[in-house]
Amino acid sequence: MNKSRFFLLALVISLLLHLALLGSGLLPQQSLNPPTEAELRPIKVQMQALETSPTPASTKRDTVATLLPATTVARKNKRNSPRKVEASAAQARAKPEASAAQEEPQLAENDQMVEAPKQTGGKIKTQPSSLEDAETSTANQNSAAELDAVENTIESDGHIRPTSKLRSMPRQAKLSYQAFYGSILMGSSELNWQQEGNHYQLDTKVNPIIGPKLRYESTGEFQAASGLLPATFQAWRGSQARESARFDYAENILFYGDKGDKQVALTSGAQDIFSLSFQLALRGGQLGDAPIQITTGKKVYSYPLHPSGESDYDTGSGKIRVIIFRAKGDGDINEFWLAPDFANMPVRIRRIDSDKQIDFKISRIEINSQQQWKLPPQPTRRKQQ
Repeated sequence: MNKSRFFLLALVISLLLHLALLGSGLLPQQSLNPPTEAELRPIKVQMQALETSPTPASTKRDTVATLLPATTVARKNKRNSPRKVEASAAQARAKPEASAAQEEPQLAENDQMVEAPKQTGGKIKTQPSSLEDAETSTANQNSAAELDAVENTIESDGHIRPTSKLRSMPRQAKLSYQAFYGSILMGSSELNWQQEGNHYQLDTKVNPIIGPKLRYESTGEFQAASGLLPATFQAWRGSQARESARFDYAENILFYGDKGDKQVALTSGAQDIFSLSFQLALRGGQLGDAPIQITTGKKVYSYPLHPSGESDYDTGSGKIRVIIFRAKGDGDINEFWLAPDFANMPVRIRRIDSDKQIDFKISRIEINSQQQWKLPPQPTRRKQQ
């Protein structure tokens, strides 16, 4: 056996051993806070149902109208301007022989007042065309600076709370997590919630350090009375579509499976596994006594969902008060740690089955484009010692 084959074989064996250890959970712990069972207390902090206010429907038509070429806008503004009408009337009285052809050069000259976009570093950068635009640009820059400058506030009782109360259902929420496989940090995850009119979209991405990226998308209707009404759920592994679900309310059928060809009777209040946490947040955890139908795309469960107790989620830099909802079925356990001080958003999501334990731990909370909390840099174990 030559040297190249020997090294190749050694590399393959090493890779297989690492993968086997990763799946067995025998590798040393890498997280500062390894997963442990939460110490539950009687619930004293009552979750409140979130206030709802319908967001305006998409204004894409208006946006397109404002993106007309600058010369076209200038012509329209000039033609509709009172000063332009008065000047034209005065010129007509003073010089009847003036022709419309003499007006076009003037418009062309005015067009030059709107500067063309300047390219800087490969990105298009435009100059403010008015004082109002300049003020808007400055305000956006200040908002971005303020977003990055938000510091974590820990009160005297050791709990982290936002500077202002968050009692409404977010129009937009971006939640970033550290993703753990057992106690091994395997990557990061991001959950994006968008509400527009009476529609919602929930996009969850998992970015592992090794392996293909995972993505889950849930879409549906947003109703103030009953909450979320899911329509579709789709999972991807890399670019390959995997399990899915479709909620057919007309026929009362829930389609699911790797090919979407399995079906069961659809029950009222059914949710997919990701929309469930936002349904709990919206309704303040009150989903009634009847079992909730829940699908992961692969499976369908049906069980009651009630708060298990109150606890503290220790971020390593202060604690966040949480109400824990634990759902068990068919050997699987799903936990949602909802934070009443942060619009009932899930700060931790755990899924445990016979093969694995996946744990999402919050690292950043952004609500309606405003950063509410961010995990500060954590010291390593070596530095702590």
